[in-house]
Amino acid sequence: VEKLRLVKDENELLAIRQAQKITDQTFSHILKYIKPGVNEQEIALEMEYFIRKQGASGVAFEIIVASGKNSSLPHAKPTDKKLQKGDFITLDFGARFANYCSDMTRTVFLGNVNETQKNIYNIVLKAQEVALEYIKSGVLGKDVDREARIIIEKNGFGANFGHGLGHGVGIEIHEGPRLSPKGDIELLPNMVVTVEPGIYIKGYGGVR
Repeated sequence: VEKLRLVKDENELLAIRQAQKITDQTFSHILKYIKPGVNEQEIALEMEYFIRKQGASGVAFEIIVASGKNSSLPHAKPTDKKLQKGDFITLDFGARFANYCSDMTRTVFLGNVNETQKNIYNIVLKAQEVALEYIKSGVLGKDVDREARIIIEKNGFGANFGHGLGHGVGIEIHEGPRLSPKGDIELLPNMVVTVEPGIYIKGYGGVR
């Protein structure tokens, strides 16, 4: 049945779009809560509360809020670490609506951004833009991954991008097709995928 689920029908797309609409609203909502002294767990709790208030049945997966050095961990769990000025803050979250998932990652900064942070952010953004432009019917998932990875490698951070570019989203938060070096499935209309390049620097921080 996994192969049948790769291509979504119109009702499935409607459910995913509504889940994503709630996710977009959650991002706009949480920005005003991001301030020095608030901890990661408090941010995650407010996000989950808001997601449910908007009509979602729940979160699509455990929310990631990772600030400062914690953002160097791709799958960090929210802690009692308080946000500080100068922090990278990575938010990875999604809603579940009518049994379908959404998935979105955003990295924001608290306070002033230094040149290193700005550089890393812009490289990741460029990699995402290149991948989004490349995606079309007939290309393989691994080819999309390659296009984004080339950008990150050219800028000297190839070793800091240690996961696949993206994955399918539907009834499960991780399903086919994969956008990764092992992604051999040809992309077709009405497949739904994430595009989430990242750079993670141990002991410093990361952007996804």
